[in-house]
Amino acid sequence: MDRWIALRGHLDRVPGGAWLAAALAAAAFVLAFRLSATAAGLILLAAMIGLWAFREARRFVIAPTEDERAGRSRLGELAPLLEALPDPALLVDAERRIAGSNAVARKHLDFEARGQFLTSILRHPDVLEAVQTAIFEGATLAVEYETKVGVERHTRCTVAPVNWGDKPAALLVFHDQTARISTERMRADFLANASHELRTPLASLTLLIETIAGPARDNREERERFLGMMKTQAERMRRLIDDLLSLSRIELDEHIPPSDRADLAAVARETVDLLDGVARERGVRLELKLGEVPVRVVGERFQLAQVVQNLVDNAIKYTPPNGVVVLDVAAAGDREETVARAGRRWEEAGRVSLLTPGPAANRSYAYVRVEDGGPGIDRRFLPRLGERFFRVEREMGNEKGGTGLGLAIVKHIVNRHRGGLMVESQPGRGSAFAAYVELAEER
Repeated sequence: MDRWIALRGHLDRVPGGAWLAAALAAAAFVLAFRLSATAAGLILLAAMIGLWAFREARRFVIAPTEDERAGRSRLGELAPLLEALPDPALLVDAERRIAGSNAVARKHLDFEARGQFLTSILRHPDVLEAVQTAIFEGATLAVEYETKVGVERHTRCTVAPVNWGDKPAALLVFHDQTARISTERMRADFLANASHELRTPLASLTLLIETIAGPARDNREERERFLGMMKTQAERMRRLIDDLLSLSRIELDEHIPPSDRADLAAVARETVDLLDGVARERGVRLELKLGEVPVRVVGERFQLAQVVQNLVDNAIKYTPPNGVVVLDVAAAGDREETVARAGRRWEEAGRVSLLTPGPAANRSYAYVRVEDGGPGIDRRFLPRLGERFFRVEREMGNEKGGTGLGLAIVKHIVNRHRGGLMVESQPGRGSAFAAYVELAEER
């Protein structure tokens, strides 16, 4: 009687969907039996084998044993200690399943579920081998590796054995080394670039000083002319050092995306007000195309101003007198729509994407497009734009005295903002550079 009551209780908890599936299976069996007894028997045998396989899989694969449950429960006691760690940390059991993690690790490695295998969120072979060694040999290892998804990141993972309960486990602590390595590279690159690029103006200054101290000592007109040339070379050195320092600072924080909000339309207005005098001196007119509403984006206002100023300054430099430089700022849709609206306006122009953000769902962008009326750029040079110290006029034998770092600065800033940069150029018509960054969500 008690067994019947217990069975009835179990049957009462069976969901309606299960009863419906059982009824359909019974109907299929009856129909098969009417058609062929052999077919019905084979169907019944297959169903029994499938039921047995399902029960065995649940018992031995999906469902953990009592010992495993107890082991994970004991490892779970370390969860408060993991949360206290400032760096991302994971606790992995002997089966290489994640038994615990802190909030920093879940955000850093982009996962939520507990109990999944470590290989589902981390695939670096050296780290996985270190986990194996820590669990079975009790050795502590440190592994350095790098990942590059848009921005290069360097990580040092320390893997240590943990004896908490009957079964061994491993603790993984991740230390971000990107800032340190970026600083070291910045120092080395700065010295290499500065020594290379400053050599020419320094040589010119040395020669001019020797000329003033020698043949031009008593010639007032020659002395004044050489002093003007010295001033030009000194100004070139100053601009070069300023750009090198600016680029180094940007690279130092490039792995940290900004979280501020800025009005891209206001930044464009300020840039036009700032550079309007320079444009008038060259006989160039600045034209600004804006809507009446703000264009709020995710970004650092000062760096976005650097982007727009560099693009406009380049456009003014290459636009002939009586020409026009056009700034167009607008909000767009997803990445494909933004590229179509901001970078594909001239049918016969050459186009290159100098920087493309990774695909992201539900992300919209705003763009700033700067068009000049210059001679345009040959297609073969477009892919090299944005390289350090690359200047098209140098390749063409028509040096204009720039540092060759303006577009490199733009590219690194846009990369830090997880945005994109495009160029569209047609010889005889001009060039257009478009930078786009993520639109800020309305609050």
